[in-house]
Amino acid sequence: MIFEWRQWFIDYVNNNELEYICGDETRELPRSYHWIGCSRVEVPFDDELDEYISGRIGHRQYVNTGYTLIKYGVGDYIGEHADYTGGNKVTYACELQASECGTGLTVEGTPLTEGYFTNTMRHEVKPIKAGTRISLTMFGRKLTNII
Repeated sequence: MIFEWRQWFIDYVNNNELEYICGDETRELPRSYHWIGCSRVEVPFDDELDEYISGRIGHRQYVNTGYTLIKYGVGDYIGEHADYTGGNKVTYACELQASECGTGLTVEGTPLTEGYFTNTMRHEVKPIKAGTRISLTMFGRKLTNII
């Protein structure tokens, strides 16, 4: 993703009030982080970004449902899970700002700084030990059975 887009989203996160999400180990999805949704109409380069994401995925047969921005601080994480719910079929993820400790998203045990995965693939972000990590996620619903 180009620098200007990354910076726009980082500024968006830093200039808006985020919601804190916390679920302990007894919950279905243990997690701790701050997040904010960003509608497509808010993004001045949405058409270009949508085209970029479809190129990363390899086709346009998905519906971009908007953007989720997550800010992880020290101790924040999201437990291992798959995106089965909500009708999502594909998830595009991009690390906009890496944590100082280098902890980031892993999909099926493999680090991913930018790319996509299907809703059946297990993924997580282990607890951040230093710094702040900011990520962009797009949950897509497919239109056909291509993915």
